[in-house]
Amino acid sequence: MLEYGPAMMWNTEYGMPMHRKSAQATVSAAEARGIARHWLDEHLSGLTPGDAEAFPGYYTLHTLKDGRITGMLSVNAGTGQVWYRDWHGAFIAMSED
Repeated sequence: MLEYGPAMMWNTEYGMPMHRKSAQATVSAAEARGIARHWLDEHLSGLTPGDAEAFPGYYTLHTLKDGRITGMLSVNAGTGQVWYRDWHGAFIAMSED
């Protein structure tokens, strides 16, 4: 089951049926990072965005403080809307498995 949030709502390939193939990507990865930086400056001062990882219909970026991962947010590739997620808890580790 998809996680509630961008994976479910914005994913143009696997998300909610009403959102599949509904929006043309107009935001680049670089623009998504700029949007994330602006959003963080206004809402969570002191955090910076990591690299934008592309998913169908959106980008996800880690939020960083002093170079360490503190959370994540996503940017819609069609609208530029930001979805910040704080329910994951403290970052422990990342695995490619």
